[in-house]
Amino acid sequence: MKQELKFTFLGGDNRQKQAVSILAQDGFPINVFGWNSIPHEKNVCISETLDPELLDCNVLMLPVPYGKSGKIHLPDPYPDVTLTSLLPNLKPGTVIIFGKEDKEFSEIADSYSYSCYDILKEESFSVRNAIPTAEGAIQRAMEQTDITLHHANVLILGYGRIGKVLSRMLLGIGSHVAVEARSSGDIAWIGESGCQAVPLDKLDGVLGTQDIIFNTVPAVLLDRFRLGKISPECRILDLASQPGGVDLEAAEDLGIHATQYPGLPGLVAPKSAARVICQSTMDILERHFQDDGTGGESNCC
Repeated sequence: MKQELKFTFLGGDNRQKQAVSILAQDGFPINVFGWNSIPHEKNVCISETLDPELLDCNVLMLPVPYGKSGKIHLPDPYPDVTLTSLLPNLKPGTVIIFGKEDKEFSEIADSYSYSCYDILKEESFSVRNAIPTAEGAIQRAMEQTDITLHHANVLILGYGRIGKVLSRMLLGIGSHVAVEARSSGDIAWIGESGCQAVPLDKLDGVLGTQDIIFNTVPAVLLDRFRLGKISPECRILDLASQPGGVDLEAAEDLGIHATQYPGLPGLVAPKSAARVICQSTMDILERHFQDDGTGGESNCC
């Protein structure tokens, strides 16, 4: 498969830059557009314009997330690129790998025959990406507090992939870890892991004793009422995708320190995060080409 694949990267953050280096060192030819600076690597062709040579690829790598409302976000000073201007210029059979499908992306992509894969919907990506996310969250918590995480009271909202990894890491540090969850199965596993299980209907009763709260749920659990129960000394780190899980306006009004941290892996561990993107991308492509290139298992298009 290596000899057949040719990648084009359009924009992104440090994760995509590192992914270019990883794939180039593995011998893949790569076209790049949309960065002010990127290390010159063998097999990498850097373009200044969206010309036909740039789009001579069979795998198009868009940012994670790709942008929004049908526009691919590129770093300054490059203008955003619309999907409607890009897609007609791709070669037939091009595979598009991107992050965070929205309504506009889906509607535009449905007009074309390309196989599109939202990497954020890949289980392999989500599991691997939970590790740098959890490590980054702990790093940020250490930077924000004047206490050790050892013996600190820490609450995690949500017991998905990130919540599972984060709770295990915090237990290893020696934190007193409580985890909020909804399902009876999750409640049982949380208790079995050595953490305090907190059903959602019991959440209000534990908020006032926490030193640090990590949110992983993309729904507002910490509204104005619940924020009023939290100590001003507590630090809240919101790791969830938009809209997040914290009423930030209410937190500011109440003097509660709450910060959103989208895209943590790219900020704290871009090389490891890039390996996750590369591994999951190769998983997708292997599956795609085993299906004779029809893209029958794609997430959209």
